[in-house]
Amino acid sequence: MIIALVIIATILLFICMTAIKPANLRIVLSSLCAVVIVASMVLMVKNDREHFGMHRVSQTKNYSLVSTASSANTSMLLYKAIGTAGKEKTYLYKTTEQPKKMQHTDPDPGKSQVKVVQQKGTAAAKLKVVTTRWQYRNQTAKFWFGIAANNHKLIKRKYTFSVGNNWFVLSTSQAQALQKQLKQNQAKLQAAAKVYVASQVKAKLAAALAKNPTMSASERQLLSQQTAKTAAAAYQQQALAQAVQQIKQQTK
Repeated sequence: MIIALVIIATILLFICMTAIKPANLRIVLSSLCAVVIVASMVLMVKNDREHFGMHRVSQTKNYSLVSTASSANTSMLLYKAIGTAGKEKTYLYKTTEQPKKMQHTDPDPGKSQVKVVQQKGTAAAKLKVVTTRWQYRNQTAKFWFGIAANNHKLIKRKYTFSVGNNWFVLSTSQAQALQKQLKQNQAKLQAAAKVYVASQVKAKLAAALAKNPTMSASERQLLSQQTAKTAAAAYQQQALAQAVQQIKQQTK
C-alpha cells in the first residue's frame, strides 16, 4: 500500500506544481506531497534494510531420530562436507515420522546453525529445530508494507542433535570407508564374535550355577540365550567403535 501512496503523492505533486495558480497554496500543497513521498520512501528503505514494522518470531519443533545407517543394529548420524573448501557441513537424518525419507539440514551457513550433543548412555536420539523468521508486528504494518512479500522471511534455523554415546557421527565418505572395511574383515569379525560370545556365556553360566547349583536345563538355556544376545550386541558395538576410530584417524 505504501507504494500506492508514493504514486498517488507523486501525481498530486505534479498536479499541485502545474495546476494550482496561487503561489502560497501551491507551495504548501507541493511541500506536503513531497514530505509524504520522502517519508514513504524512507520507511520503505527501513522496512527493506532494518525490517521496520517487523519483529522476530521463533518456532520450536522436536523430532525423534532414527539411524541413517543401513544396518538395523548400528546407530549413525551422517554429515556431508559442502562448499569448495569443504569446511561447511550439512547433516543427513531421518525421523520416526518419516523413517524412510532422508532429510538434511539447511546448507546455507548464514541461515543455519548445527550443534551435535553426544550424551552419556543410550538415551533416545532427538532433534530440536528452532526456526526464527521476520513477521509483521500487526495488521497495520502488514497493510502498509506487505507488498514487499517479506513476511515470514527466514532469519535462522538452529538444529540441535542429541544422541547417546552409542551413536557414531561420521561423514558420508567415512561411512563408506567403514562399510568397506567391515566387509573386508567380516569373516575375522564373525570368528572373533563367536569366541567372545562363547566366553561370556560360559562365565555367566558358571557364576549362575555357583549361586544356584539346582538350575534346570531350561533355565540354563534361557540364560545362555539372553547372555549370547547381550554379548553379541556388546561385541558389535565395541568392534564398530574400534573400526570408526581407525577410519577417523585415517581421514584426518
